[in-house]
Amino acid sequence: MDQYFGIILTLVAGLFFLVGGLISSKVKNKDKLNAFSIALALVIILNLLIMELIPEIFELLEGYDLSFKILLIIIFGALGILLLKILDFFIPDHHHEHHDNEIDKKEHISHMKHIGLITLISLVLHNLLEGFTIAGMSVNDAKMGLMVCVSVALHNIPLGTTIFSTLEIKKNKLLVLSLTLSSFIGGLIFLLIGDISNLVLAIISIITLGMLIYISLMELLPELIGNIKKKETIIGLLTGVIIIIIALFI
Repeated sequence: MDQYFGIILTLVAGLFFLVGGLISSKVKNKDKLNAFSIALALVIILNLLIMELIPEIFELLEGYDLSFKILLIIIFGALGILLLKILDFFIPDHHHEHHDNEIDKKEHISHMKHIGLITLISLVLHNLLEGFTIAGMSVNDAKMGLMVCVSVALHNIPLGTTIFSTLEIKKNKLLVLSLTLSSFIGGLIFLLIGDISNLVLAIISIITLGMLIYISLMELLPELIGNIKKKETIIGLLTGVIIIIIALFI
């Protein structure tokens, strides 16, 4: 019974991206929302890297030599970065300038779409693993599975706000659907397979780590620096910190 409860939790966690999307749809000033959501997403993703992904990777690689762990992280982390760099060739050009003329405004809009798209693609991979984890934990401890689901849902809301505020949803329906259901699909994989070696899970996690590092440093950080004087950016940073603190006490 607990395994089906876990599957339900994975679906619920993914649906919280839509809560972020609903918030985005209610805000009329997209420039202010973008500044807020980029700052918020950067804080949430950095927390995801430091507090969840990195500890999870070392836990999965427990028993292996430190040199082997470092080698895996370097190789597959670089692969994750390279994969997103390659995606740049298939995603519209983007720039980081923040000027007022019409050409620069169009370039900025293109850049925001770019951020939304590569963030979405990376999160799909990450959420497959999260869904696998939620379902797996629920089998052993339903309460623990519920707590992990709540934690995941909390950081899915601001990430959903960022993605929905930067992408044209009508043109990316399939990708948005994939993002929303990715945790659920991860749960189904657990239900069907039951077990995947820790080494394989670690490698997938490291690739995701590389992707999210690339997004944080090469996409979100330059955008945040460009908007650093806006009050929406400061509010976004503070909101991210508050969400993390709340998640710690759940």
